[in-house]
Amino acid sequence: MKQMIKLGLILALYTSIACVTLAFVNNLTKDTIASAKDKELNEGLKIVFAQADSFEELDTNLFPSIDDVSIDAVYLAKADEAIIGSVIKASGATYHDATILVGITTESTMTSIEFLELTDTPGFGQKAKEPAFKDQFIDKAIDETLALGTNVDAISGSTITSRGIVKILNAAIESGKKAITEGAQ
Repeated sequence: MKQMIKLGLILALYTSIACVTLAFVNNLTKDTIASAKDKELNEGLKIVFAQADSFEELDTNLFPSIDDVSIDAVYLAKADEAIIGSVIKASGATYHDATILVGITTESTMTSIEFLELTDTPGFGQKAKEPAFKDQFIDKAIDETLALGTNVDAISGSTITSRGIVKILNAAIESGKKAITEGAQ
């Protein structure tokens, strides 16, 4: 009995030390991690909408989730203070999860897409990041809903990822159009 209590106390001590160490490391690195994510976002905004010289963030409360796709951030893309489009940061389920930046012009075309996060399986799911898939969205008209096999080519062997990405893009397009309309008022 004494031996079990002694082992329990030793385990509790190790657990406490591990928790304190993890809290210390988290506190030490959280600013660096946040800074890296902000840098990645800013680079992504410029990739998706290279013509813009500034981005104005809108209140995301005006853009509710659509079809289980979370609208994480909405930006008006501006050039010389004039609205030239919007950039939507949206996330949702693919085979696992994805967070995508989508650029929408005032002429109802997509500029391009950029993945901030894609946690799908290495190999098939990660092919969504490759130009063979991503480039089909450059200057793509968004007058009609995106659909696999109709106006979007799926990733071979990765249909679930492709469906998830199309769902995220359709939600982002809807929010992007709304942002441009409301921003112009």
